[in-house]
Amino acid sequence: MSFLGIGVLEIAVILILTLIVVGPDRMPQLAVQLARLIRQLRGYAGQVSGQLREEMGDLVQDYESLRQELRELREELRQSGQPLKDEASAIDKELRTASRALDRAAKNLEDKPSGPTTPSTPAES
Repeated sequence: MSFLGIGVLEIAVILILTLIVVGPDRMPQLAVQLARLIRQLRGYAGQVSGQLREEMGDLVQDYESLRQELRELREELRQSGQPLKDEASAIDKELRTASRALDRAAKNLEDKPSGPTTPSTPAES
């Protein structure tokens, strides 16, 4: 059995040395003071952990509210941008149709045979 990495033998040696240094008369007082110190430290640790939990709760709540606002903003931007996207898609479609029509017209002009040209004579007056 070990306590904080200290075995039973080490704990016994520490207690014997404390008994020799402090003396048997002051040993109960020292134990009471040590118990108070441990109780105060536990109380302090409890307060600190409670404050940390409270602060973390506030931070989590703030984080979640910011996350919700971001979601709402993203959705609002998506909805407000949809008409622009639709309009851009329609313009793109019209441009592609016009481009195909121009390509066909250019091809038709190239495919037309060029007939003999007669020089035009000036009209006599």
